[in-house]
Amino acid sequence: MAKKPTKKKNDAASTRRSSPGRNVFLALTLAPLAIGIILIGAWVLDLEILGDPQSQITVGIFFFLLAFTASNALQKRWRLAAGWGLLAAADIVTLAWLNVAVQVLALAVGAVGLVLLGIEFYRQFRQGRAK
Repeated sequence: MAKKPTKKKNDAASTRRSSPGRNVFLALTLAPLAIGIILIGAWVLDLEILGDPQSQITVGIFFFLLAFTASNALQKRWRLAAGWGLLAAADIVTLAWLNVAVQVLALAVGAVGLVLLGIEFYRQFRQGRAK
């Protein structure tokens, strides 16, 4: 009788134990996420936490994207971390410089980030369908 192939290698890799320090850092990525949600919520409710309401939404989105970047980097999902990081960089550049040429460059950087995210999400979608 032939042996059935087992998935022990894949199961062992997918159930890797995470170190306590890494779990703490992953939990700390919730702080910028919460700050972003608070800033965006305050903007929706027309409360001024920062001086300018328009910069408040931009900073809120930046913190939101920063949380995703840090979380994916800690999980060693580099393509996702790069995509979220490029979007965060594009967001902060649009806030920092009011020069149209620089904002067009930020738009291009954000587009590259979206492409990276799209590639990774599609790859994960295909892997999920294959299973």
